Amino acid sequence: MAQSSQSNVVNLGRIPPTGGSGPDDPGAEARLARLETNVDDIRKELQAIRIDIARMDGKLSNVPTSFQLLFMQAGLILAIFAAAFGLLKLAH
Repeated sequence: MAQSSQSNVVNLGRIPPTGGSGPDDPGAEARLARLETNVDDIRKELQAIRIDIARMDGKLSNVPTSFQLLFMQAGLILAIFAAAFGLLKLAH
């Protein structure tokens, strides 16, 4: 079997690093501080969203269902008919 002169190892000198050069980068501390600030902001916004969702869930649990609305409408219509027939009886 013949030895291949090519290697599967990527030469890092040919590929420029993107976004800094690791822990030796002088801007790493500043980037990390910005990331920590952004994460804190995201946590605060998520907490506010959780509170809003809990408030909406509490309100939605008090909304009547379609059956309840239909039943209330039917009851109101029957009450109006009963009142009309009662007035007709008294008008005699």
